Amino acid sequence: MKQILETIRNYNMIRQGMHVLAGVSGGADSVCLLYALAEYGKGCPFELIVVHVEHGIRGKESCEDAEFVDELCRKLGVPCRVEPCDAAGFARENGLSLEEAARILRYQIFERVRLECRADVIAVAHNENDQAETVLWNLIRGSALKGLGGMQPIRERIIRPLLFTSRERIEQILGERGISYRTDRTNLETEYTRNRIRLEVLPYLTEHLNRRAAEHIAETSEHLREAQAYLEKQTKQAAGRCIVRQSGRIILRIPEFENEDTYLQGELLRECIAGCRPDGLKDIGRKHIEMLRKLAAMSCGKQQDFPGGIVAVRQKETVVFRNRNRGSAEDGSCGNETYGEKRRGAVNADGVSQMKAKNLARGKRQAEEKRWLQEYPVAEDGLTELPGMHVLTEHVLRKNIDMKEILTENKYTKWLACDTINRSVCFRTRRSGDYLVVNAAGGRKKLKDYLIDRKIPKEERDKLWLLADGSHILWVIGYRISEAVKVREETEELLKITIKIRTEEDAV
Repeated sequence: MKQILETIRNYNMIRQGMHVLAGVSGGADSVCLLYALAEYGKGCPFELIVVHVEHGIRGKESCEDAEFVDELCRKLGVPCRVEPCDAAGFARENGLSLEEAARILRYQIFERVRLECRADVIAVAHNENDQAETVLWNLIRGSALKGLGGMQPIRERIIRPLLFTSRERIEQILGERGISYRTDRTNLETEYTRNRIRLEVLPYLTEHLNRRAAEHIAETSEHLREAQAYLEKQTKQAAGRCIVRQSGRIILRIPEFENEDTYLQGELLRECIAGCRPDGLKDIGRKHIEMLRKLAAMSCGKQQDFPGGIVAVRQKETVVFRNRNRGSAEDGSCGNETYGEKRRGAVNADGVSQMKAKNLARGKRQAEEKRWLQEYPVAEDGLTELPGMHVLTEHVLRKNIDMKEILTENKYTKWLACDTINRSVCFRTRRSGDYLVVNAAGGRKKLKDYLIDRKIPKEERDKLWLLADGSHILWVIGYRISEAVKVREETEELLKITIKIRTEEDAV
């Protein structure tokens, strides 16, 4: 148990006064997690609540698991919520395996209950063996470096206190303390891929190659996560040298790109594709990156199509990426070969078409009109999906919130006064006439002037997301909110909005 408690402390997973939601299935791992959290709370008081997801898969056994967890929580004096769902039905409706459907529903329920209970983090019981299984599965599937890094001890609001503790040690801890747990018989069925790795592959490696195989695989994943963090920083710097973002498209500068290391070149190509798609790199594999490498070496005018509606066009000293499903700014041309409708004029090093002024103005206007149509209404007490981001919205009564919590808001969480919002708000990019209220007297400033004052580069302004109430900009995401919607002592109803940058889901 000591190792688990040290993991919580070393990674600062739980702090005094926090509200922690723990997912407990009734199996050995989650029962050990529950007891570890209860013990940690003796020296660092925090609020704990348990959620048990009843997937509706194993009939009577599943109900008995729920009763076991509920009884265990009563014994420990911990509130427990049992949440039923239909994993089999969800799998059929969405064309998923039962294993994947159950995982998706489980995390959806965890997040919903977290919001309802206002919990800070969700504790799950993945252990060292789970980590080894994840890395092996990702390796078999042909994962990139990020997948081989496996699960992180902390990812957004998910914490994994048992990640560095083996399954063998967990069962030993429970045995020493006389703590009982449930065994899910589906975990013993090899028809599920992860079960096959757990029951056949890892035991073989342990018995015939190295008894510490799982431990060593997990340690290697930790080294790979550190390497990945370093490489991400290098990629970000290289992107600043090689990539230009313009409204509706991404431009890769070939001369600068060719000067980069081979590994960074691949990452830059992934960055270009991910920047054009709301779902990132879904269905994009190594073969697509190799296709892009070849395209970068081809003659002007060549193009390639990729999953998700992405089109990449080789132009003069650039490759221009756009998403045909979204609409974009002007397409470029190259000599006598054109992409889209034929236009006259050359293309400069940035991939910008040099057309006649009249045609350019018309094209910009059309692009603006398309961009203005990209509005995302804010969900009522729920989740809004933006390209690359999740947006969580909560309506809260002022009397239930400490003003200190509002004053300590961070860059991507804002509290707004509902009584100052006149229309249905939405997320969108900027348009002509946008303004902010900049002082308590109601003084206005054009959004354009505000962005200039903040020294935000011109090429970055069109991709900023805005929370808008008509032309009134309530929040420039990542920057300030309008003075008109600030919460004051007399405010009765609040709107809390939290932005989460979308990341690759864990493999489990």
